[in-house]
Amino acid sequence: MDEITEEKENNAIDLVIALTVEEIAGIEQRDQSDVLPEFLSSRTAQMLYDRSTKLWWDGPSSIAERYMIEKANNH
Repeated sequence: MDEITEEKENNAIDLVIALTVEEIAGIEQRDQSDVLPEFLSSRTAQMLYDRSTKLWWDGPSSIAERYMIEKANNH
């Protein structure tokens, strides 16, 4: 079985972020290039990069939902 290296984990997180931003953009009917910087500055994105949370295991839909709740609570 292949070892999950830090590089592989980073690639997985990057892919999850891309898919999550695509989902958020679809929900909000906005361009992904506008959503990406907002998402990356969120607490949700910070949690994704904190490997101890394992949030990236949850998948794009769950992460998008978490982000939308965070965004609603901040406004």
